[in-house]
Amino acid sequence: MHIAALDIGGTKMAVCVADASGPLIRVTQPTLKSGTPDTIARQGLRLIDACCAQLKISPPSIHHLGVSSCGPFELREGALGIIPPNLCGGLPNGDDLPNDWTFLPLASVLAEQFSTVRIANDCVAALHGERAFGNAPDNSIYVTWSTGIGFGLCVDGHILHGKTGNAGHAGHMLLSDTSEALCGCGNRGDLEGMIGGRNFGKHLGKPLET
Repeated sequence: MHIAALDIGGTKMAVCVADASGPLIRVTQPTLKSGTPDTIARQGLRLIDACCAQLKISPPSIHHLGVSSCGPFELREGALGIIPPNLCGGLPNGDDLPNDWTFLPLASVLAEQFSTVRIANDCVAALHGERAFGNAPDNSIYVTWSTGIGFGLCVDGHILHGKTGNAGHAGHMLLSDTSEALCGCGNRGDLEGMIGGRNFGKHLGKPLET
């Protein structure tokens, strides 16, 4: 039996296909930022199909998909999607993004191909990995500082998810009531608005790598 994994970030997307022996193939691609709101999910499906082609297996033979994604998450019509400030040009501070997106459907699109789809915040998914295969203790915090900023929380051995998967998403926690740093979520002075990779580069007027 094969399973597929999809990781959605503000800069790149990664896909892996695995069997009981472990990962068989992994491919990455820059995350698309233009098109219709379902572009992100359909890019993931195309990458999974490309992996299957290289492995010479039939995409319909894979029934289970695990997804780690940047957030925040939102339920619409009973299906989970994302409203990532670093991908949605229709949100505040989206003037450098070539789209007018305000919500990106995930579960409804991915369910067209997979019978089982499990979606988690990328930091929560990473913390599950550290708990299962690493040495993360019963009380721990997993932090990603990249294009955006994310957190995963484990308390007394229980990883927190929240009602819609946003537990511990502290990147949008307000740190300053005087900062003019605008985050894509609409806050001024929150953590991601002040030092997230994309926003920090915008403040400096040059790519953060520079």
